[in-house]
Amino acid sequence: MHQTIMVYRLLRHQIISKLAFICPALVCRTLKTRGVGKLILPWLWLILLSPLVSADEPKNLNATFEELESGVTLSNEDLQAKIEYLKANITLADLDNYLRLQPVLCWITDAYDSDKRAKGIEFAQKQLNAEIIKQSPETHADLTLCQAWLYQIGGRVELALTKYNQVIAQVYQLESPRLIADARSLRGALYSFQGNYAQALEDLFSAQQLYDKLNLTFWSRYNLAEIATSYRRFGDPQTAYKYYAKLEAKFIETGNLESANGMVTEMAIALEELGENEAALEKYLQSYRYWQQTENELAQQFVGINLAGTLIKLGHLDEAQKYLDDAQKHVQPTHEAFYSFMMLFRAQILVLQHQFTAAIPFIEEAKSAFERVKNARGLTQLYKLESQIFAELSQWEHAYRSLQHFDRLHNELDIKLQTHRTTEMQTRFNTKQVETENLLLLETQKIREHELLILQQNRYLQFTVIFLAVIVIIIISFHAYKQAQKSKLLSVLALTDHLTQLANRRHTYAVGEQAFSEDHDVMALILFDADHFKKINDNFGHDIGDKSLILLARTSSGLMRKSDLVGRVGGEEFLVILPHTNLEQAKEVAERLVDSIAMTDLSDIAQELTMTISAGVAAREQDKSFSELLQRADKGLYLAKSSGRNCVKAG
Repeated sequence: MHQTIMVYRLLRHQIISKLAFICPALVCRTLKTRGVGKLILPWLWLILLSPLVSADEPKNLNATFEELESGVTLSNEDLQAKIEYLKANITLADLDNYLRLQPVLCWITDAYDSDKRAKGIEFAQKQLNAEIIKQSPETHADLTLCQAWLYQIGGRVELALTKYNQVIAQVYQLESPRLIADARSLRGALYSFQGNYAQALEDLFSAQQLYDKLNLTFWSRYNLAEIATSYRRFGDPQTAYKYYAKLEAKFIETGNLESANGMVTEMAIALEELGENEAALEKYLQSYRYWQQTENELAQQFVGINLAGTLIKLGHLDEAQKYLDDAQKHVQPTHEAFYSFMMLFRAQILVLQHQFTAAIPFIEEAKSAFERVKNARGLTQLYKLESQIFAELSQWEHAYRSLQHFDRLHNELDIKLQTHRTTEMQTRFNTKQVETENLLLLETQKIREHELLILQQNRYLQFTVIFLAVIVIIIISFHAYKQAQKSKLLSVLALTDHLTQLANRRHTYAVGEQAFSEDHDVMALILFDADHFKKINDNFGHDIGDKSLILLARTSSGLMRKSDLVGRVGGEEFLVILPHTNLEQAKEVAERLVDSIAMTDLSDIAQELTMTISAGVAAREQDKSFSELLQRADKGLYLAKSSGRNCVKAG
């Protein structure tokens, strides 16, 4: 089922890209982006309505799924034709394709129609309650993810976040890289919307690494756009602008004009945050004219709201009013992000025209929309304006309360920003998998964070030395901190060791604890490590040492059963978990392993290179915990080392 899920994960993204430029990017960006300004990315979810690339008629089920997963942009007619073809030709008897189809039917829901959204949520819940879906954890997770997204679009943000957390915990157990990437991309964008930039960057960087590792260039770019937007919200619009410009060029190069136009809108917002309002206005007008030419009325009006905000800053109130009047004919209260700022901008114009009493109803409308989606930055801007209105009306008590709300939110955001700056710097230096985005955006279309380049682009460069000192301390103490804080779940932890591709220490111990808790009467452990491994590194270099560890991992895995687990739990230390295995059987396995390693020809790695291992074995007896069993295996390893190495001893 893993391959099936990978396919319709891609299909889910294909559909959502037309609705929302990947759902997290749209929802979070539109709901949060105007923290100190206005709205963003109105163009995203209307891509479905624009003229798109035509595709051939479906010929068979696999070809249809493969076309949908490829990332090719389809017109609404082509998309619907393919969905109808799948529905007409897939029955419950074809179980794999049936399971493959159900999340697709959820993800094609028009989430911006409240009635259809409610039906989509109901459909997802009905499927989640079905026994046949419960028997497929991947399908169940995908449907839960879709349902969470529908809740998010409907403004039930906290419920959506709860479900995202649930799915992420589940897909890590399933070891499904694509589901992990999609779920963390969704949650990361939501965290970014809420102003939780540290968690957002952890999720988005992790998703980016997985998209790159899976060679999913199409979705890597979209996720990178969300990372760039997070940097902009974080207070670095200059770096974000550079990313948007490069992404625009990439989208134009691949013929994806809708997404390219979206980057134009992003660049406009970054320019506005840099105080370059005239340049921002030009970009907004470019985006506005694009949607006008493609006859996407709602997208056009969303950009018009952005335009109005910029025009207000430039003092062109009559022109701003015209755009807002046009927008109000199409933008409904259910479009909370856009509606809230449309109302706020109307109030701003009235205040500038000294019509303070007339501005109050618009303030209340905007406040209600901001509160529904928990937009703290929007509320900060609103309370400041509200305080000014009441002061002008000599309603000093109301003015004072509004000012109190403004100060409280403003201080909370400042504290968050300072905390997240430190954590964001830790994230940059703390994981090898998160390297430079910029370098691979230009060369390989895969993001890896380049530490020095990002620091040079950071407008807070004067604090770099202090940050580096803090980060060095964090890196050195990070692994010890994780062990001391086992009760705290770090979402950034992966299940796989990056070098050997075996289970990592955390995952290996978790499996061992689970196996022990299942009360197997027969269970054994083999703890082994490479003898004199430091000499290999010293004599041949760390690269040869790494290759030796990879060979050791591959050899040990090849000798085990499917039910066994081999994990890397230290530098050159490995643990094998053997369910339903007694001590004698474990000794035989360990001795075969010791002999196999000793006889392995390592000349392909380095001439004159040899390697042996020592192993400790322990089988469950009177142990009260997995930890006690592991200690006895460790004791056996110590005895093997003391006995001259290249041997097996029982603990």
